[in-house]
Amino acid sequence: MTNNYHYIIAGLPELLLKGENKDFSYEALRNEIYSWCSQKDRRMIDWLEFGNKDTNLNIHFYRAALRHHNSFIREYFRMDLQIRNRKVDFVAGNSSAVSASKAYRIEPSGCNLSLEEDDASELDRIFQTGDILEKEQMLDKYKWEKIDLFTTFNYFDINRILAFLSKAMLIERWNRLDREQGMKLFEKLVQEIKGTYKGVNYKG
Repeated sequence: MTNNYHYIIAGLPELLLKGENKDFSYEALRNEIYSWCSQKDRRMIDWLEFGNKDTNLNIHFYRAALRHHNSFIREYFRMDLQIRNRKVDFVAGNSSAVSASKAYRIEPSGCNLSLEEDDASELDRIFQTGDILEKEQMLDKYKWEKIDLFTTFNYFDINRILAFLSKAMLIERWNRLDREQGMKLFEKLVQEIKGTYKGVNYKG
C-alpha cells in the first residue's frame, strides 16, 4: 500500500465529526485510519500504542524509542520519560528521599533527558497542584502543547497522523475520567482540524 497522506489527513475532519462526542471511540477512529495506512506506517501506530500502556514501559522500551528513526516517536517518548522522571524527583524531594529517587528513574544510557528550565518549572507547578483531576488536566494540556511543537512543520506525513492519534488518546482518557473535560478536548481537536484543513466540507 502506498502512502496517501493527503488523502488520509484530509479525511480526518469528516472522520472525527461524523459522530458526536458521546460516541467518540479511539478504537473506531484508529481502526479506520489504520486501514488506510501502509504497513510501515502501521508499525509507527503500533509503537505509539504500545508505549501508551504502562505495563510496557521499562528501560528497554525507552532506549529503543529514544533511538527510533521516526522523530515523533523519539520526541513523544522523550517527553513522556522526562515527565515521569520529574515526578519521581518531585515526590522524592517532598519526602526527604532524594537519594532513593535514582532507583525509580529511568535513564537509558546515551539519551539526553535534560529539561529546559521553563519545562522543569512548569512540571513542578503541575505536580504541586493538590486537586488530582486538575493536576491531570494541567499535565495533559502540557502534553497537548508539546505534541503541537513536535509537528510544527509536519503537514502531510505520518507524524501528523501520530499527533492526531496521541490527542485522540487523551480525549478517550478524559471521556472516562471527566465527561465535561473530554468534551472540551474533543471540541479543541475539532477546531484545530478546522483551522488546518480549509476547504473540507465540515458538518460541525
